[in-house]
Amino acid sequence: MQLVSFDFIPNQRHECTRKCTSKALACLNSCDKITRVVMAQGINKLSDRAINAKKAAGRYADGGGLYLQVQPGGSRTFIFMKTYGGKRQVLGLGAYPAVTLAAARTKAFELRKQFVEGELAELVTAETSLSEAHHQLQMRRREEKRLAAQKEEARVTFSEFSKDWMDKNLVSLSNPKARQQWYNTLRDYAKPIAGLPVDEIKTEHVLNCLKPIWQTKPETARRVQQRIERVLAAAEVLGLRDGKNPAQWKRNLDLLLPNMRSLRQHHPAMPYSKLPDYFAELSGRYSCASQCLRFIILTAVRSSEGRGALWSEIDFEKSVWTIPPERMKARKEQRIPLSSACLALLVERRSLDTSGFVFKSPTIASHVSEAALRNLMSGTGANDYTIHGFRSTFRDWAGNATSFPRELAEEALAHQLGSVEAAYRRDLATERRRELMESWSQYATSAK
Repeated sequence: MQLVSFDFIPNQRHECTRKCTSKALACLNSCDKITRVVMAQGINKLSDRAINAKKAAGRYADGGGLYLQVQPGGSRTFIFMKTYGGKRQVLGLGAYPAVTLAAARTKAFELRKQFVEGELAELVTAETSLSEAHHQLQMRRREEKRLAAQKEEARVTFSEFSKDWMDKNLVSLSNPKARQQWYNTLRDYAKPIAGLPVDEIKTEHVLNCLKPIWQTKPETARRVQQRIERVLAAAEVLGLRDGKNPAQWKRNLDLLLPNMRSLRQHHPAMPYSKLPDYFAELSGRYSCASQCLRFIILTAVRSSEGRGALWSEIDFEKSVWTIPPERMKARKEQRIPLSSACLALLVERRSLDTSGFVFKSPTIASHVSEAALRNLMSGTGANDYTIHGFRSTFRDWAGNATSFPRELAEEALAHQLGSVEAAYRRDLATERRRELMESWSQYATSAK
């Protein structure tokens, strides 16, 4: 091993395990990942004392291409000289002592580095001098710095961009609750990426959002993934990020997270064998919440659809309740045949009020809340079940205790049907479903 002086960092020494030549050395030392050709001898030959002692005009070498140039009048300047392409190239580095010896050595070091890395070498030609090439390189770096600063200024965090995007694009959602859920889920579950610029978000960051809830709250996690993916897709369209969407499911997150189907949680449903007794319990209560929950059970609709029922949607003459598309999950109109038990309940409600909501809240200027129905279930021994679960109760009863076609039960639940079932749906008359709903009502009210 040979210990020699190198100019990786001025005035520092490094050990090199490679053999030196008398003039130059190619160093691959681990302290510097870039291969450089450096002078093994004759570096840093000048000193401030020696410079001040130079009186005769001429050039005095410091080594590595750095020279002190003394003019006839006594002024001193530093220059960098290099023979390239068969031509000697000269670049002025500044007057001494305004430019110190240490500063000149640093400049010379940078120039040698730029030659070795090819930055200056590619610019110096027969027509372009070293001075011109150096000026071009400086201009290029200034422009790169300006563009980088401009890009940095334009960078926007996920929190900022997602809020702006939601403010502008969620107006198409007619349900205020659905809009608010977007804000809530990204606020609560996208915290790991909230402060990151959208162009820096990677798959690992998205996983930090999803993994804590993927198995405990799979439905929520699915929504968070889809919403992050959509927001980042919008950022890409606007030119704020490049590359693959880190929240993309197919061929990305699906390879890193368990299949959602194996984790999906179903709404706890009351066994249909217990329903008649429970319905009788509800029938003994005369509150608005009790009447609304019975109406939801008899019609097998979703909670929001039942609680938001309007008198204008009820056709007593045809015994049909028509829910408009904007209130349906699938955004398609649903016509529900009303059973005799359901009509009797509505007649009872109509004696109280016939304007606006069928199930008006007794405390606020709106329909009865879901919390009121949950409190009712908690007070009637049904705390282990959910309101939505009564739809599963209906489906289980229809599939296990009756001979009605499966497609009929799916249609009653307003489920999306396959291509074969869709054709069946088009020909399916509301009156055909009336028999199913009447049988369901009779079963629900069968407790003695």
